[in-house]
This record gives sequence, C-alpha cells and structure tokens, in this order.
Amino acid sequence: MVSRRTGTTAAVILIVTFLFVALAGASFLNVYLNILEFGDLFILPFYFSIIGGSILSFIALFRLDFSSRKSVTIWALRTLLVMLRGGFSPRILDFERFRLSLQTFTAWQVTKLLLGIFLFSNSIFGMSFLASLNGWDSGLNALPNILSLPFTPLSPGDTSGADAVLKAAPALILLLPPIFSALGVRLLLLVGLTNIVKVFTKALVSFGETGTITVKVSTLEFLASLGLAWTGFNLFFSTYIDYNTKVLIIACFVAAAILALYGYFDLRGVRFLNSIYLRAGLLVILALATASAVTVQNTIADAQKLEYKGPYVTQEIYVNRYLADLNIKVLQYNFSKMEVKASDVSSLLKSNKEILSRTRLWDWDAAFAKLRPEIGLIPYIDFEDSDILRFNGSLYWSASMKPVLPPTVTQADLWYNEHLVYTHIPQGFLMLDAHQGEVVDSSRFFSERRIYYGEGGPRSLFSATWAAVVEGKLTPDEIGGTVYSGKGGVKISPPLSWMYDVTFFLSYPDRTITLLRYRDVHERIQLLFPYFSYVFGQEYVDMFPVTDGVKTYWMMPLIVSLPTDKTPWSRGNNLVRFMGVALVDVYDGSVTLISVGKDFFTELFKRVYSEYVSTEIPRWLANQIRYPAELFKYQVQQFSRYHVQDPATFIQGRMFYEIPKGTDVYYVIARLPNLNDIEFIGILSLELQGARGLNLAGYAVVRNDYPHTGEMYFYKVPLESPTKLLGPSAALQALQRDPDFRTLSTLLASPRIGETIFYEVGDHPIYIIPVYTAREGEGVVTQIGTIAVVGAAFTGQYFVGLGNTVEKAFENYLLKVAGESAPPPTPVLTRQERVKKLKTLIAELGVDAEEAEKINANIVYKHSSLNYTTEQDFEKVKQMFQMLVESWKSYNAIMVHWVSGDSLYLGAIYQQAGVTVLRYVEVVVKG
Repeated sequence: MVSRRTGTTAAVILIVTFLFVALAGASFLNVYLNILEFGDLFILPFYFSIIGGSILSFIALFRLDFSSRKSVTIWALRTLLVMLRGGFSPRILDFERFRLSLQTFTAWQVTKLLLGIFLFSNSIFGMSFLASLNGWDSGLNALPNILSLPFTPLSPGDTSGADAVLKAAPALILLLPPIFSALGVRLLLLVGLTNIVKVFTKALVSFGETGTITVKVSTLEFLASLGLAWTGFNLFFSTYIDYNTKVLIIACFVAAAILALYGYFDLRGVRFLNSIYLRAGLLVILALATASAVTVQNTIADAQKLEYKGPYVTQEIYVNRYLADLNIKVLQYNFSKMEVKASDVSSLLKSNKEILSRTRLWDWDAAFAKLRPEIGLIPYIDFEDSDILRFNGSLYWSASMKPVLPPTVTQADLWYNEHLVYTHIPQGFLMLDAHQGEVVDSSRFFSERRIYYGEGGPRSLFSATWAAVVEGKLTPDEIGGTVYSGKGGVKISPPLSWMYDVTFFLSYPDRTITLLRYRDVHERIQLLFPYFSYVFGQEYVDMFPVTDGVKTYWMMPLIVSLPTDKTPWSRGNNLVRFMGVALVDVYDGSVTLISVGKDFFTELFKRVYSEYVSTEIPRWLANQIRYPAELFKYQVQQFSRYHVQDPATFIQGRMFYEIPKGTDVYYVIARLPNLNDIEFIGILSLELQGARGLNLAGYAVVRNDYPHTGEMYFYKVPLESPTKLLGPSAALQALQRDPDFRTLSTLLASPRIGETIFYEVGDHPIYIIPVYTAREGEGVVTQIGTIAVVGAAFTGQYFVGLGNTVEKAFENYLLKVAGESAPPPTPVLTRQERVKKLKTLIAELGVDAEEAEKINANIVYKHSSLNYTTEQDFEKVKQMFQMLVESWKSYNAIMVHWVSGDSLYLGAIYQQAGVTVLRYVEVVVKG
C-alpha cells in the first residue's frame, strides 16, 4: 500500500515537473526567438523594465533592518504550519520575538526583489533613470521649487507656478509617480503592516499569558503620524493646488506632529495628557479649525472668485495647454462676404473648379457598398479597416483586408491551413476614388500588395496565429501558389523547430523553418516599443498604407500619452505628444522609426534609440504622412476648454466649446482661408458649449503635408458677427426643409444622406452633402442620387443648391444667393432604372420587347457607343435610336436588343448577298 501511494505521488510530481518545464521552456524559446529576430529592439524595453523594476522593487520591498530581521510572510507561514501540526502556543504568535537567520533573511530579501522586478516593471521609468545618469535633463533639479508652490502668493497674470511645473515636468511625469507608488507600498507593507502585526500579536500573547490585553498604543500613534505626514507630503504634488492646499498641508503635518508627540510620551511613560478625551479633543479641534479655515476661504472666494481663484486658474490653463501641446494659432474667420451677382456665377465656378473637383463625396459606408463585391466569393479574405489616402492630389478610400480561415476547413486540416496555406493577402488593398466613387486598381499606387504583416482583429489569422515556410519543399502550400522569399521572420532548424511545434518533428524533422510571428502590426510594434499608446479612446490607433513606389509600408503613428498624477494643476489630464511614425514593411515586417517631435520625451527616446531613429522625412513620404486623427480630436477637445486664457472668462464658463454630436475628424483636400494652395487637411467643427443655437463657434484644422505636419489653426467666428456660421446639424435641417429636396427625396430610391463636410469655396462657407440611393433586393447599386450645397453663412435665410454634380449644386446655390431661381434638380437613376427606361423606349419604337438570347451573324458592324448617365444623355440616345430604327426599316431587318454586362445593345439583323449581317449600337449604363 505504501509503495503504491509512493509511486502515485512520484508520478504526479513527475507530470507537474514536466508541464512546468514545458511551459517554462516554451516561454524561454519564445524570448530566444524574439532576440534572434529583433535583436536590441526587443532587448532594450526588456532591459529597461528590469532596471526600473529592480529600483522600484528595492524601494518597495527590500528590508534594510538586518538587526531585527523580520518577515511577516515567513512568520505567517511558519505560524500556520505549526498550527496545522497541532503545536500551537500563545508564544508562537509573538511576532516581536520572531527573527530570521542572517542567511534566510538575506535570501528572502533577494527573492522579494526578484519577484518585485516583474510586479513593478516599468520600462519608461528605467529608460528615464538611465538616461538621466547619462546627461539627459530630467528636471530633477527643479523639484525643490515645487515644494514652495502651495505657499507662494500668485498675482493675476503671474505664471511663475506653471513655469516651475513645466521645468520639472520630466521628473514629475516620468520619475516621481512610480517612486511615490513604491514608497507607498513600502510604508503600507514594511512599516504599517509589520508594526500592526507586531502590536496585535503582542496583545494576543499578553492575553494568552496573563488574561489581559496590552496594546502598545505608541506604535499605532507613530503609524498614524507617519500616514498623515505622507499624506501632507503628497499634497505638494496633487493635481490641483489652490488657496486651501497650504491649509491642508499644515493641518496634516501639525496632526502628524501631535500624534508623534503622543507616541513619544507613551513610549517614554511621560504622564502628559493621559486622558484619551483630551488627546482626541485636541485633534478634533485641529480638524474643526482646518475645516473652518477652508470654509471661510471658500466663502470669501465665492464673492471674490477672480482674486482668490483667478491666479490658480491661470496656472491650470498654462499647464494644460502645455500638456495637450496646444500650439493652435487662433485666427478671426471673416465670412461676411455674401453678395453674388448672377452674371458672376460662371466666373466663380471657373475660378473654383479645382477645389470643387476634389471634394470628398463618398463616405465609407457608400464606398464599402461598392468595394464589397470586389472580394467576390473568396472565402479566406475579409475586410478589417478603411483609410482615406491621398495620391497626386486626389483622395481614395483604401480597404485593408485580413486573412481568415474558410468555414469549410475541417478540424483535421486546421493546422496545415492556418500555418502553411492562408499566410497572407495576395492582393492587399481595394481602393475607391472618394470623389467619383469609381473602383480603381490599387496596383496603380502599390507595387507590393502581398501582405504578410497586417491588421489583426476578429478572426484575423494575422493576430490569431503564426505562419511558417518550410524550406526546400518542392510543392508550394501558400494560396496562389506563391512561396515567401522575404527576409522577415526567424529561421529555426532542428531541434529548435521540434521544440516550437511537435508537428515539425513529425512532418519535417530535417527541414529549416521560417517562422513569421507577430504578424498583427499593432502587436508587433507594441512588443518592441511599449512606451507609446496604441489604443486611444477605446479604439486602436489608426494605421494606414504608404508606399515609396516599390515597397509598401504600414504607417503607425507613435503617440505618447503619459499620466500626470503628480503634476500640479494638471487636473489629471495626460501629457500627449506626436513622437513620430513607425513604418512596417507589409512583406517582411521590418520596422523603420522616424521622429518628428520636439518635446522632452522625444529627446529621451532619440537619445536611447539613436541608432534606430531617423529625423528626416523621406521625400516620398512627405505627401503621404498624416497627423493622427485620434490625437487631433483629443487636442481639440482640450482646446475647447483651455483656449480661454482669461481667468475671469474661464471661471464664468462662458466661452467653452464642444464638438457637435455625430461629428468626427474629416480629412479633405481644401484651401485654408489664410493660405493660397490647396492641401490635404483634417477639419473638426466646434460649437459654443451650452448654446441653444446650432451655430459654429469656429472650426479647427490640422495640416498634414510635411514640413507643416501638425500645424493647427482655429478659425474663430466673432461673437458679435451679425452673420452666423451654421453647424452641421443646422445645415442638415436646412437641407431637409428645402422644398426642392423634399420633392426630390420622394423620387430617389431609398435615399441616405452622407457626411456633412464643411468647405470654403471662393469666400463662401458651405456644406457639401451627398445623398446616396440604393434599392433593396437589387444587389449593391449604391450611387449618388443628388448633391446638396448648403450655405453655412446665415443671416435669417437658408440657401440650398442641388445638382447631379458638385459644380451644378454650387452653381444652383450661387444662383439662389444672387436671388435667381435655380432649375429643379433631376435625380440620377440607378443602372436598373436606366435599363428599364431604355427598354420602354425600344418598345415605343416598335422593337420586340423580349431580349435576344443568342445571335448568329456572319458579319457584325458596330455603329457607335453612347453613355447614358444623365437625362441629357437619354435625349441623345433617344435621337440615335429613332434615327437608326427608321434607317433599319429600309433593310427589312429584324430589330433586336440584349443586355450584357454594363451595356444595353440595339441591333438589326438582315440578309445581304446571302450573308447574315448584324448592325448594332451600344449604350453604356455603368454606375
């Protein structure tokens, strides 16, 4: 029986040991492969985490009291084991008598230090600490000035407090928060918990031995004193300092001193204020005095807000403008020019033809409806994301795709298909012209479209698993019959390949394997550079494809977003910066870093990664780079509050802005009012917060083309302006109330109003709004039914122009502004509707209504080819049909029609010299 039980125990131990070794071995193998593939780029953040974790772990967990050599953890474990064995006695609980041997104590401290490295790992702290030792200015020398801020009188307009914070910003943001956290853990565990255990175990021992409970009150008083002193010290670095902060700091330190004095008297046995009521009363009086002082100051401040609160509000504004990098130039927006003469309309159209031809008419929903059929029936590809790109001054929607496992793959074939077959996207991107709505061939812009490293997401094989290439295999496994020949991934040979996956041992025991791992670009960049934010506002930071003409890259913005828990006047708002971009090759996964920032974190990063960071933007990237929409929107949100630099206005809350509901950052090609050239910009509208009207307070723009990337302007509408600037909601309401549009919308097939985007065209602020049509049950036939131009300048009358093109809509808008009546718009018919109309025309001309399925002719002549899009086109087709039908009747011909692809054909078949002849005309109805 004993031998059987011993054998079972040994087997369990062997299995657990094997599993532990296997798991540990897999982790170590993965780390080793990371080092092989990425080298220093993987080692550096790991190294910084260890350095930072070691320092913080030492501060938080390492005991320096080698004389008493205490450990709550080991004492608790020892006591528990003794109690389980039945050897309990009150003296065992006495923690004060417990002492470890020097060897055990030292080993335990080292063990805690090693465990704490992972608990307190902080790569940014480690990087900052090492850089400061090597000469990087961390702002530590400016920290003493922070201690005087609560006691420094500030006058109106004085920003000396904020200046002190900005000088110490690197230390306040990068170094102090983790150090304070570690110190807090030390005070809580090594000081607080240890002494509390010591006091209460002593009381239990006393009760067990004498029947009376003896509590060492002096220790508890010292602990309370230390806690209050720590609280007071933290108040120097609170996120907001005002006129009450110094009162609270003084109260904390006075209370700490009183408690320390009580502890000293009790420790020494001095009989002074022995009554607990007197002692508690003194502390209550201090608390009441503090509350009274705070209340009195708040009461005075209620009547004298500007004098009391104004100087501190000035510091808040100054600090937060720095934290959000609000270098936004505010310009007065003069849009009062409304007079238009009917005779000037044609010249205005001609002078603004370039910008009108580049307006963004297709939103992503409409673009997706057109791009979706391009995938066809391919079961292993799905859409993942969309991006607006620009090439040669035009905008394009780019749909990036991801490889997915077809639902027909069986469980038995899962490994083979996941790792060897569906390794990449063969065609990469689908693209659509954002102006015309036409699908374009992405090979015109991207030479390399085979994507092995791309966007992850649900079901994406890029994020779900790794891919492998078996070297020397004669038959290619990858989709499309291609074989990966890039430099990406890491090559492993037996026995490492066997250890990585046992299938390689069973199927390819003698082959070298190229492993493609971390194919999800977000995951890949986050592994190598964990210092940046890759999720912003609960959404992944948007990356998009760029090209140098040969290679294709993902451009990942590197956004810094750091908490400011120890930064005075920060209100807890993060420090944000655009450090630069990471270019990730879609084929081999190689990473190139480009820096564009000029802040202290960028300088820190460039110092540490000097071998890997370039500060030069390649010429090919200058007109493809884009400022991150996520960061721009956050900065505009901060600007909405901190654009107010007058303390009185800020306190009164009269001029705060907000982003209109449903509005996002729109990237468009436009001309800024203060600049001459048309360029690619991001635009975001702002309304006055709390205003009842739906008018704009102005709009913010960010420039993208290098070297102006990140330059921001806010075009401010003067409050006293008699002409108001309509917001997007008001513009939409104006469109929906327009009589012409209400009539037209009843004729359109399932109309959907698109994006409401603000433009300035020839000194006219307008909204350009496309209206799409799509019939259910007829497939994807989304197209533009009409385009609306709504005047944004409002003096009591709305001006709405409709047309089948932007130019026509703008012309009709100008005519209404000039007081002329614009012709009523005609809707653009769908393809099916145009075909139906042509068939009706054919029947009216006496041609057989049934379509011909098959035509045999010896000789075929094509008369002409016509396009049918607008009503004017139909009139031309009608005239042509009438002429041909009359002409063909003289041949005694049989007239037929048929539909093929995107064209309808009308033809005549007749005999000539014993030969069957077909003459026909083509009408293209594509779109």
